[in-house]
Amino acid sequence: MRLARIGIVLLALALLIPYAAYLTDDSFIHFQFAKHILRGEGFAFNSGEPTYGATSPLWVLLLAAAGFFVPNAGATPDVTAAMPPLGWIAKGWGALFTLLAVVWCGRVARRLGWDPRAGLLLAALAALHAWSSRWAVSGMETPLAFFLVLVSLDALAATLLEGRPAWPAGAALAGAALARPESLLLAAMGAAAIALGGKGAGGRLPSRLGSFATGFAIPYGAWLVASWILFHRLLPNTSGAKAGAWLDLDRAIGTLRDSIRIVLSAELVPVAVAVVALALGGGERLRRLEPGRRAFWLLVVLWPLALIGSFALAGVQVVSRYLIVATPCVLLLGVASLRHLIGSSASRARAIGVASLLFVALHAAEGLYVTFRVSAPAAREHTRGLLASLGGIGLWARQNTPPGTLFAVADIGAFGYYSDRPVLDLYGLVTPSMGPLSVSEGYDRVVTNLRFEGIARPEYLVDRARVEARLTVAPEPDSPYRFLFARSVPNLGITRPGEWVYSVYAIDWAAWELLHPKLANR
Repeated sequence: MRLARIGIVLLALALLIPYAAYLTDDSFIHFQFAKHILRGEGFAFNSGEPTYGATSPLWVLLLAAAGFFVPNAGATPDVTAAMPPLGWIAKGWGALFTLLAVVWCGRVARRLGWDPRAGLLLAALAALHAWSSRWAVSGMETPLAFFLVLVSLDALAATLLEGRPAWPAGAALAGAALARPESLLLAAMGAAAIALGGKGAGGRLPSRLGSFATGFAIPYGAWLVASWILFHRLLPNTSGAKAGAWLDLDRAIGTLRDSIRIVLSAELVPVAVAVVALALGGGERLRRLEPGRRAFWLLVVLWPLALIGSFALAGVQVVSRYLIVATPCVLLLGVASLRHLIGSSASRARAIGVASLLFVALHAAEGLYVTFRVSAPAAREHTRGLLASLGGIGLWARQNTPPGTLFAVADIGAFGYYSDRPVLDLYGLVTPSMGPLSVSEGYDRVVTNLRFEGIARPEYLVDRARVEARLTVAPEPDSPYRFLFARSVPNLGITRPGEWVYSVYAIDWAAWELLHPKLANR
């Protein structure tokens, strides 16, 4: 068993190698916040302008904490060809949390009363998960969130199945919420599960919920106080910037379709086994469980559905990393369903072993295909294009404009990190007042009609479109846009394939005032 565990850990590590150079534009958003913390310039994307523009404050703080021990981690690189120090720090943290999650699977299995083989099966599923591997060393917070959700499930199982105190579950869920804000919903569901778990779940109901609330409130409450003092808000700007439109049927259907596609592309086997188990008496068996165990498994079943439903209601454009916080539940359901279908008695050891190997083989085939034929090639291509386009434009800005020059930008991460120039974020992540405008009017109208003028007057615009110089193809007389140059990127990720172009324009506000005298003089 020990050799098998070591082998699974090494397998998980090996599957990170194809992504060794992978970074996304959002990775650089975290790097930019961490860079300014290291420089003593605050929790800020634009130097000296604190803003709650980072989805994962816990991740930013971990990057900055490690950066204090790494030479030049707070410096802005002069080239894009080399991995920046904060990039290596993020990848190190990501690999660590990925491996910890794989190891923790065995702990969760023991907590549930499963035999060691079931723990190995769960760990193997986690190690071979295509989207977990993709995001593990991307520089994003995804592996931290994955690990903390798994720890939260372990702590909830300890409370609901063993009657242990509930405060560790609350603390773990607070950490998960500071890694990914969607985990706030999981925390609420965790509290409901404890309330429904019966008398054995860690004492009387008021005591259980009080213990859970205390564990959650201490770390998360401390952050809320700091957030209010620093930013005068309690939720990240990204909560508005990433939402499309609440209760929009077309967007909701699109979100559901994309979410199902993402889940099935990496979790088809555990989902299929769970569906078969449900059809063959799994629901009836769930009803017969003792209250604490039933509450735990209801949480495991409902959390992925609730997460996808919340995204659909908000009209969020879903990418695979948003759903990783539900992956531990999907994998747990897969293993539990297999055990339900085959049984777990010693007399069926051979059947269990064969079924487990087949389960892992099918899951591995799906994961390896997605990784090596779809995900990793697109990731490498994207990173090269990102650094050559937005990274290169950022270096141009640093070399050719004075400090403090304001740029209006749609994708702010790599540009902001390499330019050391303030940005007007056209989607509202670090410029909150832009969020409602971009949602209500759409990006194209915002840049075509310079609708951002009421918020700020940047000297340059970095536009994102399918073609270059689109804003000056058929210019009005005295158009305020002056096209300078363009850089292309092969794709913006798997969900947005094909070439995109970043065009750089200087903005002549005197020309704009001639075209719009009433607006200019309001």
